[in-house]
Amino acid sequence: MSESTAGAAGRDAAVEDLRFATGSAEMPPDLCFTTPGGRRHRVPTRFGNELGRVVRPPLLTREVLLGDAWKGVQVRLSVGDASDNHAYQTLETEVGAALMIQRAFGGGPYQGLFPVPVGYDMDAAEPFLIYSEPRGKPATGLAHGISTTDQRIIERDLVLAVRLLESLGLVHRGIVPAAVRWDGVRVQLWDLGAMARVGTPRTPWGAPPYAPPEQRAGVGEVDARDALWSTAQLMYQLVAGRQGHPNGPPADLDAYRSLAQTLGGAFAPKAENRPSPAHLLGLLMPDVDPAAMVAARPDPLEPHRRAFDAALARKCAVAGVDGFGGNGADGWDGTAAEPDGVPPRTERPRRSPGTPDDERARRRGWLGGASERDRGRNGRGRR
Repeated sequence: MSESTAGAAGRDAAVEDLRFATGSAEMPPDLCFTTPGGRRHRVPTRFGNELGRVVRPPLLTREVLLGDAWKGVQVRLSVGDASDNHAYQTLETEVGAALMIQRAFGGGPYQGLFPVPVGYDMDAAEPFLIYSEPRGKPATGLAHGISTTDQRIIERDLVLAVRLLESLGLVHRGIVPAAVRWDGVRVQLWDLGAMARVGTPRTPWGAPPYAPPEQRAGVGEVDARDALWSTAQLMYQLVAGRQGHPNGPPADLDAYRSLAQTLGGAFAPKAENRPSPAHLLGLLMPDVDPAAMVAARPDPLEPHRRAFDAALARKCAVAGVDGFGGNGADGWDGTAAEPDGVPPRTERPRRSPGTPDDERARRRGWLGGASERDRGRNGRGRR
């Protein structure tokens, strides 16, 4: 999240950029949420424009300003969709995946590959998750003929994201142009509600050519190599300027040698015949496997914790007490820091029942076809 805390000028610029209604003397309403560290916060909040092509419908997205400087986006369900079990589960999956990724990679070099969660509330009338601002723009806007340098970076980042998710036991089933953002430097992979667990039964999901045949048919078990097919199809579209074959490699793949050399094997119709994410990453990043480095990374404070625990145990034994349970202070477990000046709260708003709502109109345009303006209009109509 961009922290416009460098002074009043920075805060005013952030508010003006979001076009929030700030002329009123009234304080904006408070929004309560739980942070990734488990604290409850209540923050004066202003909502801005609806955003299109950030997450998959029925989830809605709009700009948000917390306090007077913390700028981000809110992913939410409408009141009507909150009563639909399938829609609610989609947001639940999004929140769970975002928190798992943040706890695994937050503060490290790979955090920027994924959206960064700030807070969530699944019991609100409109359940929501707040993220830092998205980086870049959707890959749907990339013109035909990207440079070989950009191609290599996008390939590397996507395969790296697939490998890191695999290390958490997750597979992203929705790698499509709208979910991949590019700022000219790095990729950011959104739509975390499309996650599935490695080894669970596949269910029919996605559309050709981005979803592999086995995934579309819902046969077999979820495999990390499912996401490699999606990555290969996306890269072919960026390089060739058109969609690939829905059931195998494109007929002219050999005409794009740089793509064929790296991702050629990922077009295999069956996951078992595709290379592993670790193997592909070795071609794009000929170094130590980043996922293995993260998993094996030692805790620099562990020796001090062991010494502290031993000393505390001796003191407890001398004093004749059972032990000490800790003070419960935030940051003890190394969770992300919270926005400055935001007081913790314990209230939790109760969830209000909603009415069933049709979501099909909002699904149009996710894979392409509708403009961001259209998606924004549809989103506003659902509020």
